[in-house]
Amino acid sequence: MEAVIIRAREGNIISKVREKGDLKEIVKKKVIEALSLWDVEKADFTVIRDPQYPISVKLPITKEQYEIYSKYNMSRTSEGTVLFHVPVYIISFDNEYTDENYIDKEVFVVAPALDEKAEEALLELALQTTSPEEEEE
Repeated sequence: MEAVIIRAREGNIISKVREKGDLKEIVKKKVIEALSLWDVEKADFTVIRDPQYPISVKLPITKEQYEIYSKYNMSRTSEGTVLFHVPVYIISFDNEYTDENYIDKEVFVVAPALDEKAEEALLELALQTTSPEEEEE
């Protein structure tokens, strides 16, 4: 198996790498790396696991895409897309509370490496998670 590891800071992608190995072990290695980057007096340290993060890809898809996506509970939607769900881990080590909002400033996003379409969705997740004008959470 191969994982994609995206590092994002304040709405910008810092790096995107692929690493071969077991997803859980890669997540644990990234947690250890993030611990070394964490300022204990300034931020919380969290690891959020979403076992069913939804990714949508427009139809038509190739036979290769079908073979990849079908391993992740794939279904066809009425909007002309296929929807599938992948496990995603968000490791946050630089964050803050402002008024009523919690803002992730820097994170690692770790997920299975599937293809460019899936990675685009994961890059967008990383950008949204660390965007300064983020209104969620």
